[in-house]
Order: sequence, then structure tokens, then C-alpha cells
Amino acid sequence: MKNLKRMIPAIIAAAVGAFVFAPTMGLTEATAPIFKDYQVVEVRLFEVPLNVAAPDSAGRAIADETVYQIRRYSAKFNLFEMVIMEGTQKVPPGKKVLLVKGTVTAYSPKGTGTCAVHCQFVDKASGQALHETEAKGMTFRVAEYIAKVIYQNKVGK
Repeated sequence: MKNLKRMIPAIIAAAVGAFVFAPTMGLTEATAPIFKDYQVVEVRLFEVPLNVAAPDSAGRAIADETVYQIRRYSAKFNLFEMVIMEGTQKVPPGKKVLLVKGTVTAYSPKGTGTCAVHCQFVDKASGQALHETEAKGMTFRVAEYIAKVIYQNKVGK
């Protein structure tokens, strides 16, 4: 009986400790802000492969909307000094540039245009891909999702 009185609190303490600390360790690694050192975001026109039934303008439309959504997030949360379409402005020397590029994998012109894209976030200086994601939905939703991914990887949430 004495051993049982000692074991129950020990088991409860171990279970609570495992429950409290285990998720925290996993979340810390998963939410490390990998874009925190970048001051500039450049968005490249999205590629539209020949096997995707999309108009020639689809890649530009998705890129334009992506720039708009990233600018919205950047203004609201003070994320970047510049958010531009690749090649439209000169980036000041010494600035770290995050390049957003992607490929349209599906497209439907119904409504405001529904699409699916494969998106890469690349360190422009080294060419190293830092993160990749897939997004589907109306063009503005895809662009907003990309902006949210950048936000989460910039601030670590």
C-alpha cells in the first residue's frame, strides 16, 4: 500500500511532464524562422508548362497577386524593406534576397481563376532552396497562402 501511494504521484508527474515538454520540443524545431535574415523579397513570374491548360498570362497574374499579398503582410507586420517583381527594381547592395518562384501545376479559368502551384523559396545569392510548398485555390487564395508561409517562416510562428 505504501509503494502504491508513492508510485501514483510519480506516474502522474511523469505523464504530465511528457505531455507538457514533448510537444514544445517538436514545435521549436518546426517553427524556426528560416527567412528571418532576409530584407528583400523578389517574386519571379510563375512558369506555365505546356501540358497545363492555362493562358499565357496565368504565370504573371499569380506572380502579381503574390507580390500584392506579400506587400500586404509586410506592411502589416513590418517584414521586409522591399517586395518586388524580379527585375523591376535594383536591390541595394548588401541586402539578402528571398526569391519566390513557382510552377503552375493546374489551372481552371472559372470564376477568378483557380490554380494549383508548386512554390519554392530560394536564397537568391546561393540558389539554395530553403522551403517548398504546394498551394491550390483561387489565384488570390494561392497568393495569400504563399504570403502566410513567408510570414510564418519570417517570424517563427
